[in-house]
Amino acid sequence: MIGDAALKARLGELVRGRRRAGDAPASDGAGDAPRRTRRKAKAPGASDVGVEEFLPGGEWRDERGAVYVHERLRSEVERRRSHWGRLGEPPAMEADLRALAAVGLERALFLDLETGGLTSSPVFLAGTMHWSGTDFVLRQYFARHYGEEATLLGALGLLARGFEFLVTFNGKSYDAPFLTGRAVVQGVPLALPPRHIDLLHPARRRWRLQLPDCRLQTLERHVCRRGRSGDVPGEEIPGLYHDYVRHGDPYRLIPVFHHNLLDVITMAEILRALCTPQRA
Repeated sequence: MIGDAALKARLGELVRGRRRAGDAPASDGAGDAPRRTRRKAKAPGASDVGVEEFLPGGEWRDERGAVYVHERLRSEVERRRSHWGRLGEPPAMEADLRALAAVGLERALFLDLETGGLTSSPVFLAGTMHWSGTDFVLRQYFARHYGEEATLLGALGLLARGFEFLVTFNGKSYDAPFLTGRAVVQGVPLALPPRHIDLLHPARRRWRLQLPDCRLQTLERHVCRRGRSGDVPGEEIPGLYHDYVRHGDPYRLIPVFHHNLLDVITMAEILRALCTPQRA
């Protein structure tokens, strides 16, 4: 279980370390680490304190502007497991899972979105995770105000080019079409990985008769044997973001990053479970 108290304690350590270290190096490369900076982009009336003070990372910039990127390794938030990066043999009926297992997890990009709530609202947080060969890299692209959505989409599209598989949960119905629609609105070219594995569908095929439902957190609890503490309800997330844009108060937004991070980590655990032979 990744507890909210433990995450907040870790964030406090990171903030103190950042204050001691001062400014860090910068990079503008598309696939490079984001630019770390003390500069903050904020909407009129927002607090002078941004998420930069709580979440280590930096700016990613292109011709459209900037977006903030929070990056960490999975081993920084939970104990490393020997099975990370490895997939077993999926069932014969699951062709997409078998194709991914054949080429290796390095070819997959996990994705989960947080949005403003309505179809006309922006994507404000895109959580991604990929296997580097030695650890999972968690990267969260955050629009600090509505004007940064276009840059978020551009940065995400550039990252996606390096992967063959997109892994989501209910992403064929929600995440992928939402991203595509927002890219059209913003005029941003966006090409997601050509093969899309939506874990909801193989999960239903495997566990629908054993579980009360196949929601992500139901699978997390019963299949992955993981629990959450202090998680923010999904229906509250849009309001928390809109309040942040108007008034600041970044600490209230930290649980949203936590929620998004846990979702992408849980996807990897569900995928591993789907690639494990079912007990007779």
